[in-house]
Amino acid sequence: MKHWKPYMLRPVIYMAATRLMAALVFLLAVVRFVPRGPAPGMVAGFLTVLFALFTYLVYLRMDGMHIPRMKYFRPKQKKDPFQHLTDMSDYTDEEPPVTFDELEQDEKNLCSLLSNAFNLAVFLILSFII
Repeated sequence: MKHWKPYMLRPVIYMAATRLMAALVFLLAVVRFVPRGPAPGMVAGFLTVLFALFTYLVYLRMDGMHIPRMKYFRPKQKKDPFQHLTDMSDYTDEEPPVTFDELEQDEKNLCSLLSNAFNLAVFLILSFII
């Protein structure tokens, strides 16, 4: 991968963990609350297909196809009162961690592709185990 940079590991891990937890909550909610619902293996298979679709759409976006996406809306947050808790000189040598919003578009696409592929693999294995 020619676009991979080491600082992209943190956003990939955060995206993969968030999507994994949301998908597991969905899996457990369907199994628990749907009376006479599908087997857990079938729900895991559905999530496998869903993550395969997401991975393929991100791959197409990386290849040049633009799919309209909803923009991320964040509510305005109140500013906290300024407080001096530590001295700034303690942190001058450390680089701040890179967030997903600070990445370029091709790096965002790669992070999304890798996190979707990771979740695809997890639910593919889960669909055979459950």
